[in-house]
Amino acid sequence: MKEQWKAWLCAAQQKIVPLAVKYRAVLIVLLAGALLLASGGHGGKEEAVASDTSAEPSAFDLAAFEQALCDKLAAVDGVGRVELMLSLEESGEAVYAVNTCQTTGMDSSQSYESDLTILSDGSYGEKPVTVKNLLPTFRGAVVLCDGADNAQVRLAVTQAVSTVCGIGSDKVTVLKMSDAS
Repeated sequence: MKEQWKAWLCAAQQKIVPLAVKYRAVLIVLLAGALLLASGGHGGKEEAVASDTSAEPSAFDLAAFEQALCDKLAAVDGVGRVELMLSLEESGEAVYAVNTCQTTGMDSSQSYESDLTILSDGSYGEKPVTVKNLLPTFRGAVVLCDGADNAQVRLAVTQAVSTVCGIGSDKVTVLKMSDAS
């Protein structure tokens, strides 16, 4: 019996070793996957989910956006001092996850119930699950700058504001800033 076992082991080794050498990359990937499964997937992934859910969705700050855009426009050659006013078509909003349940009554009537999906942080704090945040839609822009008397500067400022805000160039007005400002 022991000799049969040794003979079978030698035969198996002669067949398996060449296959293992040939498919070593596949075996390495399979081994790594088995190790990840065995570890339960703990580590970076769980921490990332926790940090995503604990962070409050950032609200759009129009004043900060205008200031950042002014700083960029002021860096354009020939623009000079810049003031900017943006008007919004729609303000930003958050879309929350909702659970919806459909029930059918005896008389073939259907009713729907929905409730907001809530996430608990374990310490009696709850907040709704955010599916996505919609950014505001811009209506138009007025830009005051020193270099607006130059057509090339006006074009560059118009294109920059149009591109950043996602509005047509006909919705951007570039005017010369008065010396008194």
